[in-house]
Amino acid sequence: MNWSSRVFLALLILLVGVHWAQAQFVIKGRVTDASNGDPVPFASVGLVGLNLGTTTNFQGEYTFHSKVLTDSLFVSFVGYKKRVKFIDKKKAFQEVNFQMDPAQRSLQEVIVYSGENPAFKILRQVVKQRDVNDRNKLTAYEYDSYTKMELDVDNISEKLRNSKIMKQIESSIKKFEKEAGEDGKPVIPTYISESISKFYYRESPKRKKEKIIKTNIKGVGVQDGGFISQLVGGNLIANYNFYQNYVPFFGKDFASPIGDNWKGNYKFFLGDTVNVDGHVCYQLDFDPRNPQDLVFTGQMWIDTTSFALVQIDAAIDKQANLNFIDKIKISQELEQVGEGAWLPSRTRFLIDIEELTKGSAGMLLKMYISNKGFVVNQPKSLDFYDLTSEVAEDAKEPDPEFWKHARYEPLSRQDLTAFALIDSVKNLPIVRTYVEIAEIALSGYKKFNDIEVGPYLSSIAVNRLEGARFRLGFRTNSNFDKHWILRGNVGFGTRDLVPKYSIEVNYLFSKAKWTIAGLRHSYDIERVGLTPELIGDNRLFYAFTRWGAFSGAFFRRESEAFFSTEVTKGLSFMAQMNTRSFDPLFRFQYRLNPELGDASPVQDYYQESFVTLEARFAKGETFIMNGNERITLSTKRIPVVTFRYQRGFKGFLGGDFDYERFTLKAYQTFRLGTFGRSDYTLSLGYTPSNLPAPLLFPHLGNETLFFVRSAFSTMNYFEFVSDQFVSLQYNHNFEGLLFNRIPLIKKLKWRFIASGNLLWGSQRKENKDIMKDVNNPLKSKFLDMYSFDSLNPNIPYAEVGYGIDNIFKLFRIQAFHRLTYMDHGSPKAFRLMASVNFSF
Repeated sequence: MNWSSRVFLALLILLVGVHWAQAQFVIKGRVTDASNGDPVPFASVGLVGLNLGTTTNFQGEYTFHSKVLTDSLFVSFVGYKKRVKFIDKKKAFQEVNFQMDPAQRSLQEVIVYSGENPAFKILRQVVKQRDVNDRNKLTAYEYDSYTKMELDVDNISEKLRNSKIMKQIESSIKKFEKEAGEDGKPVIPTYISESISKFYYRESPKRKKEKIIKTNIKGVGVQDGGFISQLVGGNLIANYNFYQNYVPFFGKDFASPIGDNWKGNYKFFLGDTVNVDGHVCYQLDFDPRNPQDLVFTGQMWIDTTSFALVQIDAAIDKQANLNFIDKIKISQELEQVGEGAWLPSRTRFLIDIEELTKGSAGMLLKMYISNKGFVVNQPKSLDFYDLTSEVAEDAKEPDPEFWKHARYEPLSRQDLTAFALIDSVKNLPIVRTYVEIAEIALSGYKKFNDIEVGPYLSSIAVNRLEGARFRLGFRTNSNFDKHWILRGNVGFGTRDLVPKYSIEVNYLFSKAKWTIAGLRHSYDIERVGLTPELIGDNRLFYAFTRWGAFSGAFFRRESEAFFSTEVTKGLSFMAQMNTRSFDPLFRFQYRLNPELGDASPVQDYYQESFVTLEARFAKGETFIMNGNERITLSTKRIPVVTFRYQRGFKGFLGGDFDYERFTLKAYQTFRLGTFGRSDYTLSLGYTPSNLPAPLLFPHLGNETLFFVRSAFSTMNYFEFVSDQFVSLQYNHNFEGLLFNRIPLIKKLKWRFIASGNLLWGSQRKENKDIMKDVNNPLKSKFLDMYSFDSLNPNIPYAEVGYGIDNIFKLFRIQAFHRLTYMDHGSPKAFRLMASVNFSF
């Protein structure tokens, strides 16, 4: 070997030796939550006794190099118990995984001897720079998105483990338990999905849209992935923005730690500055001032230069005033686009649902969203956003080759095992049976490929007129046809033996504009003041009105043709033509010529033919498609306004009256800061025509023991009718604001509610004369008669209510006091009402 070769070899050995000395040991691993298997991002991992370590990434993974080792490694993170594991001091490379147990924690009071909490100065800057950093301040933005969603069964009881269904899948479960790690608790995946989509947002006017390009769905009992695809697209559901004052989900509003009221809702502790993906950040820990309030616990990292939110880990635990929830956790990583706002690059969302009974199990919902390819300030045309959620025609087609390259990150071993477990479980007969029962309970229908039978809630009733009433209904779905929709039902009563029926044919022209036309014909029994158009969307209450005494009933034969379309986002129109009969089953008469007084002939039935025109404005309302139906997602933050005009024609298709009716309705729900959430319904009605009382405006009373939001709780059925009226119904839920601060009571998680209802109405003399005396119960031997009285235009009908919601997580008890018209008939000055109210 010549001299130059010897020098080169010596230098090479020296360089290798230096490198080996500098990075002699490599440790890597993954940190997960022992209770659910979810990654724990941003956790601190280090050597015990040395100031050496790193933090986990968004996947809960870590890697670090060290010249020396101690005998143990630790991991710590806010909200978890610290873990320590022994390691081999002589091993150059080793993998150490941790499963961390959740723990209750509370920040210690920060003692500041001079000046205020140093975290406050940083938070003021965060709020000040919000207009620069908040993504909603951009003109528009769009990005590509990958979403993975998983639904698991956890906290499995011994009783459930020994059940027949669990025995059949025991071998598959044991394989999955091994993936949980030596300290992790096993979970059973029942559903897992992936989707690739594009998300679009426009600020003015506010619009958003998600296009689902491809989905890969496996789940126990999943038959049609179209509806699920839109949910797991993720960005319409889990597009959380902590720059807003409140972060909404499950109909609740959780105060953001960087919202306007950050100081009133939270306690803060300023930690060390850390490097997060190249950004030097302040680490801020935050705890709720009152754990029962709708607030978060966690950590966030704020950029020291732009004061932007770079990362956040926010959790809601069992102490919060929520039902059926053990824990909610949101982890989010944001990325600055150019010199502009910060957009979410990765988001994890977890809901841990508690066991409903001792012998059952809990549920875990996990969602992971990864975004890339950000484009900002290039808004699309308004019509591009007409269809909020859109699924590509071939999105559900299996394509393994596509998924090999489409995933932003490869599937973990646990994901692969989950896919295999679902395949082995979903076709078991006992599993399919349980799934079908759950599907019927939730939707009310039993699905047979392209036809669904139900709803079972309306299949049977018992009342005074019909005896035992039986009804069988059906509807087609998108498997039958993507445009034609058929619905119908048949029924009869064992006492009256009169067949009832309904048949409806609809054609869906466009999902983008939701343009639909249809024909319907029906013959059935209804009740004055309790018909579907008066009750509204409360179909559960409508089904139960067919039980019991069934007073004020009449036969109705009706034919209808309609057309509706959404002309622009949030503005829809409907045109409808009807002919219907009124054949009462109670003592009812009206004067044909009221000017003749008692000499006027009377009639006990009528026919009406009319045209209805309706306009509905609901700005910002968001829908997703479920086959040939659409379901609203958004909470209404501005009033939803509906205007309806009705014109009756005498002589047309047998109509007995010429008339006009005008109605206007506005509904809104809104947040009152920390005081809870309110909603109101403002209604106005007017008819200049002279008509029998049932064709005016019968006000909805409620003689049952069950609370109904749209009814006047202390008003009797048919007690008042108006030809012009204004009503205001107001409800407020304090969301635990009061009861959360009362010792002992706060453990019950009750919620105080208050209501107030006002009604101004009147009838003109001409309308009173039509019904005068002929329906007076005092002048008739018939007890089943109604006077249809009018209100005094100078005295409103008024009632107030107060009560307790969330009793045993399901029940509401509310007391109502009638304040006016105490001398009218046999009024109920006080009513105690109950209802079942399922809410989180």
